[in-house]
Amino acid sequence: MNIKLSNLYLRDIKKLKVDINTQLKKCLELLQDNPTHPSLHNKHIQCKREKNLYSIRVNKQFRVLYIIYKDKDEISIYRLLSHDKYDRLTNEC
Repeated sequence: MNIKLSNLYLRDIKKLKVDINTQLKKCLELLQDNPTHPSLHNKHIQCKREKNLYSIRVNKQFRVLYIIYKDKDEISIYRLLSHDKYDRLTNEC
């Protein structure tokens, strides 16, 4: 599957005060090659607004939200969030 980065995701990266680029790159490559790999801690998010919303763990501090578009054979990387923000966002979904 092809990976597309959203503007929100790119904005989230710019706001980071820590360097996790190496970890992000490794996670996204693994997601592209094998989305079911256990180290990603891949989760399907029950959301009313988006049926194909998932998340993967980058490290103990951050998670990446992404959307799968099976008809386009594409993964859209949606957000990079701290676990606290992730919990709030997914609870409101």
